[in-house]
Amino acid sequence: MAGTTTTRTVRHELRRVNPVVPIVVGVVGLAALAAGMEVPFRHHVETVLTDHTKVALSNAGIDAQVSFTGRDGTVRVGSADEKQQAEDVSRAVEGVRVVTVIAPPKVEVPPSPVAVKLLVDAGKATLTGTVADDAAKSALADAVKTAFGSENVLDEVTVDAKRSTDGVKIAALAPVLVALGKETKAGVVDLQGGTVTLTGTVVSQAVKDQAEQAAREVTGIVRNELAIGEAKAEQVQTQLVALPTVEFENDKATLTQQGQAVVANVASILKANPSIRISIEGHTDSTGTEARNQTLSEARAKTVLDTLVALGIAPERLTSKGFGESRPKVPDTSDAAKAINRRVEFIVQQ
Repeated sequence: MAGTTTTRTVRHELRRVNPVVPIVVGVVGLAALAAGMEVPFRHHVETVLTDHTKVALSNAGIDAQVSFTGRDGTVRVGSADEKQQAEDVSRAVEGVRVVTVIAPPKVEVPPSPVAVKLLVDAGKATLTGTVADDAAKSALADAVKTAFGSENVLDEVTVDAKRSTDGVKIAALAPVLVALGKETKAGVVDLQGGTVTLTGTVVSQAVKDQAEQAAREVTGIVRNELAIGEAKAEQVQTQLVALPTVEFENDKATLTQQGQAVVANVASILKANPSIRISIEGHTDSTGTEARNQTLSEARAKTVLDTLVALGIAPERLTSKGFGESRPKVPDTSDAAKAINRRVEFIVQQ
């Protein structure tokens, strides 16, 4: 009887413990079920936040790559200038918790140096180019006007505060023109990239040397290509290339005031070098039809030829051609490039 009692007691204890086991199993099952449901929900949240953020950035004009881990986003933009705006726009999207914006480092572009070109011929001076401030512009113009007379000076210099002077003495350009003197033919004082280049025809070696000495006060680097008497063909070509672009009225073959001044300088160069013959070549950008551009380039080149003849150049020394858009100097992909490609070139005939 004692053995029977013991067996019943053990069975009774087992019946008291066994009900706990299903409860534990149930809890574990629910946890696994919840975890399984969380994965697709999280993916849905990430997809929604990614799409909404992309749309918000696109509406702000920002092209970006977007990804989310939960509610934490990573945004990659193509420019350092867009970084702060991309961060502000992304954080404003509902549901976003944290945003990390990745952008390439900002590259500091050094300012362009001042660039000035002075032309003197038969006692008249033309000033073109860009300086850093109004004071430099006024000082240069006033000095040249004092030397040549206000009525003999055309000042087309512009001001750009972002330009770098880099130790260049702009006002010292005026004494260079004074050294060249009123008898210089088609003289050019060209300041580019910290170098002064002198071209044109002077009456003597002394004038050539004086002009170079004066130019060294502007900057330490001087290229003296001044000719004495009639210049050689390659020297005349250098003078012609140094001239500003011949400008026309928009989509017309009519010279602007600036264009007329440049053609007058070409006439002066040719008068100083009576044995030189040139080809006048017109070019356009790719705007418009190919046929229209060909016609326009031919008309512009002919306008320049006719103007030179009116200024006293013998027509047998001149020819004109038009090449339309077929010979761009640079790829025709921007407004700045198009401006370069719209041109008239003067080619010395050997």
